[in-house]
Amino acid sequence: MDFSSLKGFELGKLVLSSGLLHISWNKISELRASRAHQVQTPGLGIKIFQETKYTVVVFVAPPINLSCPLNSASTILSGTKDQNPFHFLCSEKISSSLHTPAFQLFVSAYNNNLLHLKSKLLHLLESKEHVIITGAALGGSVASLFTLWLLETVEPTLKRPLCITFGSPLIGDAKLQEILENSLRNSCFLHVAYASQTPINTDFKPFGTFLICFDSECISIDDPEAVMELLGGTNTDQVVGLIDYGKVLDRLDQTVMEDSRLMIDDVISRMDERAEKKKLRYDQLKKLNDIKISMIYIEWYKKKSKKEKTGYYDRFKTHLASSVSPFDIDIEKRKREVNDYWRSLVEEVEKKPQSEKSLLKTRSLFSGNNYRRMVEPLDIAEYYHNGGREYRASGRSRHYVMLEKWFKEEKIEPVRCVKRDLSDFLTFDSCFWSEVEEALIVSKCLQTQEGEREVLLRKLVRFEEYVWEMIRKREVSPEIFLEKSSFMKWWKEYKEIIKGFHSSHFTKFMNDRMYESYGQAC
Repeated sequence: MDFSSLKGFELGKLVLSSGLLHISWNKISELRASRAHQVQTPGLGIKIFQETKYTVVVFVAPPINLSCPLNSASTILSGTKDQNPFHFLCSEKISSSLHTPAFQLFVSAYNNNLLHLKSKLLHLLESKEHVIITGAALGGSVASLFTLWLLETVEPTLKRPLCITFGSPLIGDAKLQEILENSLRNSCFLHVAYASQTPINTDFKPFGTFLICFDSECISIDDPEAVMELLGGTNTDQVVGLIDYGKVLDRLDQTVMEDSRLMIDDVISRMDERAEKKKLRYDQLKKLNDIKISMIYIEWYKKKSKKEKTGYYDRFKTHLASSVSPFDIDIEKRKREVNDYWRSLVEEVEKKPQSEKSLLKTRSLFSGNNYRRMVEPLDIAEYYHNGGREYRASGRSRHYVMLEKWFKEEKIEPVRCVKRDLSDFLTFDSCFWSEVEEALIVSKCLQTQEGEREVLLRKLVRFEEYVWEMIRKREVSPEIFLEKSSFMKWWKEYKEIIKGFHSSHFTKFMNDRMYESYGQAC
């Protein structure tokens, strides 16, 4: 079974009844015992247990004392893709913070152990094997970090790993929680926590499903605020890592495993209030999760195309001319699905009175902006494949225009940090490829002597200036410089057209091949 398809309560109930919790804890205890006999115990221990039905990967770490300030500190994620393994948890405006001890242990094992482990587990997942990643206390926090890192490279078609932790410190701040709240990654985590013995640092926030244990019962819950209310017990030793969860699990009677109706009345009441407010606030957006999977596939399509030195725009164009693979056909279907959703949403907003047009809150505006920048290039490819001209003026769908307009009206200024790596970046102007297509048409006219030469040359120079301004502001994806892209095709033609009589910052940038380092962190 793919654990990521389960709701929080269902996941907790299944794992509790399956015996996976006992198996995971026993493996943790086994590795801990073997390390206890070592004269010199390294900071982080990792071991793979190959079982009949699944593979269990265990992380163990020394106990941490909460009285030490470092052990409740956080590290802000920054740096390039090479410097920061969690670059995907950052956006143009948001950088998440992670639990410092867990992050430092992860980094210490990154090159020596974790890269090899990641490769091995990806191979198992590709073979449709079940993978359980587990750890207790600080070891569980590192297991969570590793699982997040692994999930970033797991293709949507593969089974996802399940991460099970026991009494582990929370690993991320509210920004990380927000990023993961509506992500499929969120459903890959089950955290077992003994309520009276799990200290909580309020600077960190929970994500995933929590199996909160009391003396003889447990509650499975994925409401983050309720988790914070139910946890927060005081461990008098102030040492995280000394609780025997084997005994905790033995005390649990599976027959009392119920849903959140068994919880304390005031906690339930506040959960219901939050759920109702969320429903009212996002009633028009309730279908957003339905298209989340399609967007994940399109993002993966973009990554795969880049490896072919083509870019997803040109790969999709090639597919339209002659179908390349079932994957391309599937992406065309998913493009239609997300387009139908956003068209419908925009039409619904436009029907509302002006006073009620606050539908698209900030988070949804960002989602719409990301969708527009990701998917509109594919519509442009289809438009020009079908013989269209002047897309921006004559072929652009109104819903793209309105999404762009509403986003700009919020005056949300993207951060153009010169230090940021742009390898996974989406071009700001979602109509960029239409401008490339128009420039290619003009170049062809010049080559065939169709039209007034001076007028056509001025058009190409204007396009060059448009591109250079985006390069200068770091607003264009490095993907445009891929060897087989339409943009590079245009550049080769333009280079011949202007040879000997025109030079500029842009032509120097291209002729000196400075684009090869464009987008790398400075």
